[in-house]
Amino acid sequence: MIHLKRYHIYLLLLLFTLACGEKKDTGFTIEKIPDPMQHGAYVSNPDHLVSQETETRLNEQMRQLDQSGRAQVAIILLNTIGDKVPKDVAHDVFRLWKPGQQGKDNGLVVLLVNDQHRIEFETGYGLEGDLPDVICFRIQQSEMLPSFKQNNIDEGMLKGMTALINVLQSATDTINITQVAQAGDAAPSDTEAANAGMDAATGAPQEQTFSDAITSHDVPEHEAPGIGSLILYVLYALFATIFVVRPGIAKRRKDLPQLFKAGIWHKFWVYALPFVVLLILVSIPGSSYHWWMLPVIAYLNLLAYLSYRAFTINKKAAVLLAGLDRHVQYETLNLAHANSWLSSILFPLPLLAYSRWHIMRMNKLRYDPYNCETCHRPMQLLKRGKKREMLEPVQVAEDKVGAVIYDVWYCKKCEEKKVLGYRNLRTDATNCPSCNALTFVAGRRRVITPATTRHEGKGIQLYVCKHCNYTKEETYVIAKLSSGGSSGSSSGSSGSSSSSGGWGGGSSGGGGAGSSW
Repeated sequence: MIHLKRYHIYLLLLLFTLACGEKKDTGFTIEKIPDPMQHGAYVSNPDHLVSQETETRLNEQMRQLDQSGRAQVAIILLNTIGDKVPKDVAHDVFRLWKPGQQGKDNGLVVLLVNDQHRIEFETGYGLEGDLPDVICFRIQQSEMLPSFKQNNIDEGMLKGMTALINVLQSATDTINITQVAQAGDAAPSDTEAANAGMDAATGAPQEQTFSDAITSHDVPEHEAPGIGSLILYVLYALFATIFVVRPGIAKRRKDLPQLFKAGIWHKFWVYALPFVVLLILVSIPGSSYHWWMLPVIAYLNLLAYLSYRAFTINKKAAVLLAGLDRHVQYETLNLAHANSWLSSILFPLPLLAYSRWHIMRMNKLRYDPYNCETCHRPMQLLKRGKKREMLEPVQVAEDKVGAVIYDVWYCKKCEEKKVLGYRNLRTDATNCPSCNALTFVAGRRRVITPATTRHEGKGIQLYVCKHCNYTKEETYVIAKLSSGGSSGSSSGSSGSSSSSGGWGGGSSGGGGAGSSW
């Protein structure tokens, strides 16, 4: 009874925790964000994170920027978005409001989420050239975050948007908006002096503006993993699966000792460790992500894994293969080193030297003369033409299809022979259901019902044994033919435009950057 009451207490605590977690979600949706364009404005400030004066100045800056045709910027200042991700919200707002001129796609969404201490820029396709991700990140880091860390959102937004205008202005040299919102002020503030390119204390011209600093100095490439990183990882995973993990090859020779088996920890090493190392490096203070980091880490990771694998194979071989026949040693080592030739090309140091040593070892195991069991003299390896005279019919058939390569050692004095078969790991031949010879291969195909644009087709695949001529037929499906036309209807709108229709109808390019403070 006591245990039952304790269980009820735990259940109530769990429900209370879940209820508290649900309360954290404020029911936020992007549709609840006030659209400033309904009132001809550009700043949505429902939680009054900036003063009315700052909001007015930001609106005036963005209006002149919009009227110049350079860009259309939507600024959203929110206290919270619940548990949602700021980047996703910025992207969804862009799709809903569609800032930027249609065709030019020169829109920008600036989203500030106060409780998450996060600022996000989402750029349209047309701004990605003049406002790449690295510049967005630099604006946030050098112009906005220092003020945000002092809890001065007004100053951070003004400095950030001024720097944004300077960057766009320097790209065209046709608009002049940096002295916006100074009318009516007798003495310029620190922020306004920065807008006008003047020093606040002395009134002297500043030596270098933010846009000049960007163009005259090297800017660190602060990027975020994107589609390029995903493609690189997919290619890496495919290569690792085919040439490193090789899940299917080991199953073909269960009669041989297994020198290495890729377990769950080995697969974690191959597939997941690069990302773990990447996250650790990026999390170091002062460091950032660069596009080349993932391929370099993946390369070094595979090199370390393959080196470890070669060491393990040879360490096990010294124990398991000691005293075994040379033929068994060769077959076992050949299976363990399948596809190692490509690894030696991609990882020449140290695997190329190891590969050459391995080839010498394998040649010694296979081609060093065997001694005759009768007279104990060295036997002679017969050439291709003569060796087939010494083979059985089934062995000739297997040798012809390339499934098994046979070596025949012959003693002229005693007329003794020694036949050794070496399996081809890359053969497509399988064991014949009738004679069990490794000579069952795919033959010709025959189409029974051709495929059309509306219906799948059907065909017959013939398999034949090159030893006993046993045949087998299997049906296969032919995919429908492509109609060659368009899919019909055009894609629907991903989101409605703003209520007033004041936004230009631009499209998001998915670019931009985000920063936390």
